[in-house]
Amino acid sequence: MRLFGAFRRAASGTGGIQKLGLRAATAGCAAATAAAAFSYANVVAEAEAVPGRLVMSGDCGGTNTRLILFRVAPGATATQGENPKGTVLYEQKYLNADNASFTAVCQKFLAEARPFSAGETPQVCCLACAGGITDNCVSFTNVKDGWTIDGNQLGLALGIGKVKLINDFEAQGYGLLTLQPHECIRLNDAKPRPGAPIACVGAGTGLGECFLTAADGAYTCWPSEGGHAEFSPRSEITHELLNHMREKLTEFGTPEKIERVFRRWDADGSGAITRDEFSQAVSDLDLKGLRPKRISVERIVSGPGISDVYGFLRKHWAFEAQIDPKLDAEYAKAAPHERGAIVAKGSYAGQAVCKKAIDIFNECYGSEVGVAALKWLPFGGLYISGGIAAKNPKWIQSEEFTGAYKDKGRLSPLVESVPLYVVLTEDTGERGALFYAVQMLQ
Repeated sequence: MRLFGAFRRAASGTGGIQKLGLRAATAGCAAATAAAAFSYANVVAEAEAVPGRLVMSGDCGGTNTRLILFRVAPGATATQGENPKGTVLYEQKYLNADNASFTAVCQKFLAEARPFSAGETPQVCCLACAGGITDNCVSFTNVKDGWTIDGNQLGLALGIGKVKLINDFEAQGYGLLTLQPHECIRLNDAKPRPGAPIACVGAGTGLGECFLTAADGAYTCWPSEGGHAEFSPRSEITHELLNHMREKLTEFGTPEKIERVFRRWDADGSGAITRDEFSQAVSDLDLKGLRPKRISVERIVSGPGISDVYGFLRKHWAFEAQIDPKLDAEYAKAAPHERGAIVAKGSYAGQAVCKKAIDIFNECYGSEVGVAALKWLPFGGLYISGGIAAKNPKWIQSEEFTGAYKDKGRLSPLVESVPLYVVLTEDTGERGALFYAVQMLQ
């Protein structure tokens, strides 16, 4: 599993995370399979022989939930620059749709983990959740029947003293505190200042941003919705891209949208709009408008954004003749979430329009990271994380990215004095949730 790979690497360095015999190797198997492989009695005896406090952490998305049971080494604390010292007892991934509630997922996990923990209940739990956290609660609208996780109620149901929910990108921020030097590429010569703010920007399915501040030697991560700030074009082509995206997001942009809106207003299904229905339609138009005045920067700086940039170029008069028909057909037939990868593949193959799409993406990404440097002045380090950067570090090192990052007018020298790194690992969020869980013990 992904996290075990990181932990094995960490155990050979300063992190000190270890596997507990056969248990880690069987973490991906059902408890019944594990029982057939070895004696539970031996496992329980071994678990009881390992001292230290027990914590639980997890990564909860709309589709899957990953949970980890971790034995903290005696006297170990959450320390910057290290993975928490201790032992992974059990890890499992669950498909949310197979479970009635998140509480049911956790109950299943703890039941499966019981032989590995000698029946001990975790003292604390930290869950990184994809969504906004309010009063230690989060709702998932893309889970069948909808899920709401209430951390306080979950703790009572599971018998865990404290359950803390944090935003998934907030977990990324805490994960930065576990990074080893070989897990980053340094992009400039600026030296980090001890105790100064740290910031993180990461493009993937969306665009996440967060920042960390220090007090008494310990960092606290603060979530942000910076990815929903306004996209600011820098050139003629990106001005055209902005207008293209505004048209795409217009309520009446396509016949399909027209039909969908008409059906919404045609309340009685008669195929005609009555006076009362027309009155409601006018009200909706006044409230919603027809064309957005702005778009979020994550509409461009994200995996779906890469797809949309190519979608703009493939119909642009200056690039239509350079389209590769075979690749373009593959793009058109692919599911929306697969198209960004097709554009990336075309770029690596040298396809001109795909390369232009990636150049535009890199410029917009670099510009937004430079904006983050201006907003937070993170002289403790500004980290570029997320799957796109980890898989394509050369994009972050490109002239398009670095040039836009540094191009901040009179404050360009200030931005260049911020230590800049690209993160090469993709499990930073999971590591951050575990780091926070161990920190809760302190």
